[in-house]
Amino acid sequence: MVGMNVVQASNTALVQSQPLVAVFFGGTSGIGHYTLRALATAEANGGKGFRAYIVGRNTKAAEEIIAECHGICPQGQVKFVQTDDISLIQEVDRVCAEIIQLEEKENQDARIDYMMLSQGGSIFLPRKDTKEGIDVTMSLMYYSRMRAIMKLLPLLLKSTLPAKVVSVYAAGFEDKLYPEDLSLRDLTHYSYSQARSHMIYMHTLFMETLAEQHRGKLSLLHIFPGLVLGPGFDNPDLPTWFKVLWRWIFVPLLAPLVTVPPTECGDRMLSLASLRYPPQAVDSSESQEEAVVGTDGRHGSGVYSLSRKGESNYNKKAYQKINKEEMRRKVWDHTMSAFEVIEAGKVFTD
Repeated sequence: MVGMNVVQASNTALVQSQPLVAVFFGGTSGIGHYTLRALATAEANGGKGFRAYIVGRNTKAAEEIIAECHGICPQGQVKFVQTDDISLIQEVDRVCAEIIQLEEKENQDARIDYMMLSQGGSIFLPRKDTKEGIDVTMSLMYYSRMRAIMKLLPLLLKSTLPAKVVSVYAAGFEDKLYPEDLSLRDLTHYSYSQARSHMIYMHTLFMETLAEQHRGKLSLLHIFPGLVLGPGFDNPDLPTWFKVLWRWIFVPLLAPLVTVPPTECGDRMLSLASLRYPPQAVDSSESQEEAVVGTDGRHGSGVYSLSRKGESNYNKKAYQKINKEEMRRKVWDHTMSAFEVIEAGKVFTD
């Protein structure tokens, strides 16, 4: 377990090393908000300044967060990039183009050092395709996230840290994967637990290909944050039974025992930019024994499946059930095909 003293020391060292440039998808609430606040707090205690871009739907919430961060750290710069529907790949493209334009227009050292992907929706909705042909939940939890990484790669690869990409979801909970139905169009494959497991596999397999393509430049982390109380639990789309159990049983009786406080969550998420999670070494013989064990079973592999405490929770047994090399190629080809079809203005049907 990574202690909070280590986390806080890591964050202090991070902000004192250079001005940080960060992007938060889903940054107007929950974990994205908590992490941005942690960045502002760390910067206020001796940092070199930061630039942050928050992507979300709620303009009022964004204005409040920007004011909050400015109050904590007046020298920090926070800009809001509004989107109505980040489940659409073409909307991801538009948002990323806006971020690139804003960053390159005003800064000679344009780059991204840290990117958090925490956009999401209700976990209880039945399968429903977007107009682009991808299930809404799967896009929010997987496709739109991978697309954002791909579109912002030019700035990520300019980071001198090097860059860290953090996807907040359910790392370590792999169970079932459907190799012949990667889009989960067969409704017998589409329950919440099955879809979640399937998308966790896809995270790891896609990220491993990216890490190998960009050795020494890019670290990709998938983390299960624990149960963090936030606005998502007030979502009106949640079923009535869940709302009743949540309000009258879980919150008063269990929440104090199993939830992660927002401030701790934010601090831990920011600390993932530390040297404990390096990119895959350019020279495969290079020792990285001080790094966390990655998803290939080696220290410092460049892709990390993490628990809420920042330790590896890589589900080795789950990946022993599949041909990992074959599935890496399959998931990569499937995902890139989806992007190409949608970019061309067509509906993805595979």
